[in-house]
Amino acid sequence: MTQQQDELDQIKSQIQEHLISSGNYDIINKQLKLQLYESGWFDKVTQLANRELQENLAHDTAVSFDQLFSFVKPKAEEMVPSNIKEDVLERLKDYLDDVIQ
Repeated sequence: MTQQQDELDQIKSQIQEHLISSGNYDIINKQLKLQLYESGWFDKVTQLANRELQENLAHDTAVSFDQLFSFVKPKAEEMVPSNIKEDVLERLKDYLDDVIQ
C-alpha cells in the first residue's frame, strides 16, 4: 500500500469515527434504510437472493452464505435507486462541509 493510500484510509477512518461519535451516522443510516425500504429495494434484493438459491437447488448445488453474498452484493448495490445515492451523498457532503468549516 502506498503512503497516499494509507493517508486516505486514515482520513476515511477519522471521518467515520466522527460521524459515529456525533450521532450523524445513525441518523443517515436510518434515513437510508427507510428510503431503501420505501423504494422496494429490500424486496428486490430478497427476490434476487431467493432466485439464486432456487437455481442452485434446481441444479442440486449447495451454496454457502459467502457465495450467495458475493453474488448478490454487487447486484444489490447497482439496484440502489440513483436518487437515494444522491441524497446520501448530499447528506454526507453537508456534514463534511459543517465539520470542515
